[in-house]
Amino acid sequence: MEIDLAQLDSSATGSDLLRAPICIVGGGIAGLTLAHKLVMLGHEVLLLEAGGHGPEAFHPIEQTGHPHPGTSEPRPRALGGTSLTWGGQLLPFPRDSTWPISNADLAPFTTEAESLLAVDSLPYDAAAFFTKLEQHAPALLDRLPQLDTSLSKFAPFSHRNLAHTLGDKLRTHPKARVVLHAQVTELLVAPSRDNIEVILVRTPSGQTHRIEANHVILAAGTIETVRLLLVSRIGSDQVGRNFHDHLTVTAATLRGSARSQFLDALRPWIHHDTLHSLKLSASAELQHELNLTPILAHLTIDEPDNSGVGALRSLLRARQQDNLAATLRQTLPQLPGALADASRLALSARLQQRRYVSPRATVQLRLNAAQRTPSTSRIMLSADLQPILDWRIDSTELSTLRNFAKHLRAHLTLDGFDWNPSLFTPDSTAPIPDLDDARHAMGGASMGTDSRTSVVDPNLCVHGLRNLFIASAAVFPDGSPQLPTLPLMALTLRLARHLHQQP
Repeated sequence: MEIDLAQLDSSATGSDLLRAPICIVGGGIAGLTLAHKLVMLGHEVLLLEAGGHGPEAFHPIEQTGHPHPGTSEPRPRALGGTSLTWGGQLLPFPRDSTWPISNADLAPFTTEAESLLAVDSLPYDAAAFFTKLEQHAPALLDRLPQLDTSLSKFAPFSHRNLAHTLGDKLRTHPKARVVLHAQVTELLVAPSRDNIEVILVRTPSGQTHRIEANHVILAAGTIETVRLLLVSRIGSDQVGRNFHDHLTVTAATLRGSARSQFLDALRPWIHHDTLHSLKLSASAELQHELNLTPILAHLTIDEPDNSGVGALRSLLRARQQDNLAATLRQTLPQLPGALADASRLALSARLQQRRYVSPRATVQLRLNAAQRTPSTSRIMLSADLQPILDWRIDSTELSTLRNFAKHLRAHLTLDGFDWNPSLFTPDSTAPIPDLDDARHAMGGASMGTDSRTSVVDPNLCVHGLRNLFIASAAVFPDGSPQLPTLPLMALTLRLARHLHQQP
């Protein structure tokens, strides 16, 4: 069942329509994954989404400290959340993480998440990947010592927006109620101080309703989840602390022979409609030797918007975002080129099992680095109870990017590498002008075993509250997973099993 509080008569909301044993706050990637799994296990679930079916912007986020471009952009408030705009790229939980749970704990749930996203079952480890395909690893990799090689997977466009897949199933499932335009304003703690007693919800017209549930799960994304904890005065002074993201910057643009050789060796592989992209991570030994935070390099291939591939990409993204008709009108002049390039893409995938790259594409080597944790960055509240982000970048993180870039340049001596000069200045602490965040907001409600230094336990239960859980990248204690979506979905599916086992 789907209920839209923007259209529902106010008298109806006082009934049992807004009561359930399990209430999930947020209908994004984590919320939809959790709700779907729980109803499949036989549980009755109430899912509250602050938006509707089309993207609506959250209140702007005030910023102090270093500018964080990701939170300067409108955050999509809609069923599906960031899956409306997500690029679909997946990497699993790393083996060398310092999280209080292990790779083995998440492995079965990672496989389940892959199934929900319709990607193939090939290994992520590069050696195992090429063995499975009965191919030799690219000889170019021999130029790069002390690197761990893996391949990410890209979910097909048809499965990136979870509102189209899991959301559609929930809307017709007898045990699920999806409530749109239900903005949660506060969680009220019981007098006993050990559980959440009431969830306050405001409708678009300004009416407030009270919801009771046996279990409450915050799955509203990092910023909004932390904001709700702070507004509700829940948790210790650790709430809001240890915010972090991945730092990303272009290390080099590839031209001429370097471009040709790299594309021939490393352009993405395609197997059973899943795209695989190579990642070059600093090994544990190299991290120790150069004092690096976890960091990887990868190729990016950017086709011009006015090209056939660019038009095809725009159409696929528009389908993902339910904006196909308008985009189709805008891209009409590029459609002949799009059809021609679609044929080239299909032929390359079928005959070579590789992605086609047009001569006009810009090819770059980019770096993604985790921040040092616990960080000094923090999410706080303004006087009108809106989030303030104080994002900090320290010298270790800047030197990580520079030292790793120097390591790559020392071993990649091919002609045609146009290296970013800001990464090779004598002053390792100098600002990097084109430094960006990866739109991977994490932390603020970190997971751990000690309530003095964390907000949730390894089962994602808020310390001291037996019925409040968090399914969000807000619980990530560090950014070792260089791509957060797959670990987040695995954590969420693991939480579903935990809730299912509760009395």
